[in-house]
Amino acid sequence: METHKLVAIAIFTCVALYTSIRDGIQDALPVNLILLIFLLPILFYRIIAFFSGFGFPEYFAKDFKSDNHPGPYAFFFWIIYLIACLFILFDWRLY
Repeated sequence: METHKLVAIAIFTCVALYTSIRDGIQDALPVNLILLIFLLPILFYRIIAFFSGFGFPEYFAKDFKSDNHPGPYAFFFWIIYLIACLFILFDWRLY
C-alpha cells in the first residue's frame, strides 16, 4: 500500500476517534460513514483513473488513446478529503 493511502487511513482513524469522543458513538456513526465515502476514492484512485478513459467524448479529444495518469486524480481526491475532514473536525455546516 502506498504511503499516502496509509496517511489517509490514519487521518480517517484520528477524525473518527475524535468525533466519537466528542459526539458519542451513536451520533458520530453517520458522520464517519460519510467520511469513509470521501476516503474510498483515495484508496481506489487508480481504478477511477483507468475507467475515466472510457466514454464517447474521449473519442473526439485530441489526446485520445494517450495515457491517463492517476496523479492528478489522487491530488483532487486528497483536496476533497481534507476539506471534508475540516468540515467534520470544526463542525461546519453548509446550510
